[in-house]
Amino acid sequence: MRRLLATLTVLFACLLGLPATAGAAAPAPLGGGAVLYDPVGTGRCTASFAAVRGSEWLLITERACAGAGELYSGDHVPVGKVVATTSTYALVQVTNTTDWELVPWIDTGSGKVLITGSRETPVGGPVCLVDHALGYQCGTVTARNQTIVFPEGAVYGLTRTNVCASAHAVAFLSGGQAQGVPVAASGTCTTGGTSWFQPVNPILAAYGLTLLTG
Repeated sequence: MRRLLATLTVLFACLLGLPATAGAAAPAPLGGGAVLYDPVGTGRCTASFAAVRGSEWLLITERACAGAGELYSGDHVPVGKVVATTSTYALVQVTNTTDWELVPWIDTGSGKVLITGSRETPVGGPVCLVDHALGYQCGTVTARNQTIVFPEGAVYGLTRTNVCASAHAVAFLSGGQAQGVPVAASGTCTTGGTSWFQPVNPILAAYGLTLLTG
């Protein structure tokens, strides 16, 4: 009887011109700006950029994702697992390719910025920061190959900007060109600020990744 009902359902859908899987949810977009959570939902971190490696889907995220292991959406839908960590960023392999679709844009909270490449902006060139708390903040690159000493040790090869940043910074861009993953910031947006990011191109080269672009 159950098999007969299933067959009748498919036939009825065909007669109406509908797919047999009508009602199934389409994959949700997943890319830069996605907020990810640890298994218990208390720790959160943010994805900066989407990338691929062969058939693998990956997210380049801020360092805060490193300790989570498995990561989920705010609705507790599985996203993937952390597969590499450094002192400035983490890589998340998207293992749930049923519920998610990797996309080449960053969700700013008020719109989307399409990523078209990763051409490096020179010192003095324009750079903007997508920040979930502050919005879209712009300024200039002020120095490259900078070193910051944290309690855990020194971090090298960072880029410095005069863009104000909050703890909810997502990614640095120059137009549609990906620049890097936020690492640190100082100052206030009232008196001026300084921020540093890990350039994205060395990340891509280190792990054989291709930035997802549109």
